[in-house]
Amino acid sequence: MDRKDYFLIILVLGSLWGFFEMIALPVWILCALGLLFLVLGRKLVDIPGTSIAMGLIVCAYKTYGDNFFICQWAGVVALAGSFELFTSFVFKHNWQKPFFTALIGLVANITALIVFVFTVLVIFKEPNWVAGGMQRIINYALSATLPAAVLSGVLTANLGLYIGSKLRNYHFLFHGKLIPGLYITTILLLWIAASIN
Repeated sequence: MDRKDYFLIILVLGSLWGFFEMIALPVWILCALGLLFLVLGRKLVDIPGTSIAMGLIVCAYKTYGDNFFICQWAGVVALAGSFELFTSFVFKHNWQKPFFTALIGLVANITALIVFVFTVLVIFKEPNWVAGGMQRIINYALSATLPAAVLSGVLTANLGLYIGSKLRNYHFLFHGKLIPGLYITTILLLWIAASIN
C-alpha cells in the first residue's frame, strides 16, 4: 500500500467512527466502538499517529451535532491519544497479541478518563463539569468509563484485531483503480448521513 491508500483507510475508518458518534448511543457504547475502530485502523495502518488522525476526523463529525460541547472533542481525543500511547510506546511490540489488545482496551478507557477530566476541569474549564465537581466525575466513571473499559477489554478491542487480520488477507480492498473511488464515495455518504442526522 502507498500513502494514498493509508490516508483513505484512515479517512474511511475515522468517518465510520464519527458516524456512530452522531447516533444517540450511550457514551460507554461509543467508547467501546471507538476502541474497535482504533484497533482496526492500527491493524490496517500500523503507523504511529494513525489513531490521533482518526480522532481528529471524529472531532470534525462531532461539530455536526445539535448539542455540541467542547467536552465531546476532549473525550474523543483523550481516547484516541490514550490508545496511541499504549500501541506506540507502552506495548509497542506486543499490542497485536490478543491479551495485550484486550488490556489496551481496558486501560485506554481508564487513561482517557484521566486525560478527559484534566482537560475539562483545567484546560477548557467546561462549566458543567466544573460545577458538577467530584460527584459528576465519579458518576461518569461508573456509568460510562467502567462499562466501556470492560466491553472494550472483553470484546471490541479484539474484535477490531480479528476484523483487521481478516481484511488484510483481502488485497482487493487496497489495490485496484476503483478502490479510491469506493472509499471516497463511502466517506461522502457518511458525511451526508451525519449532516442529515
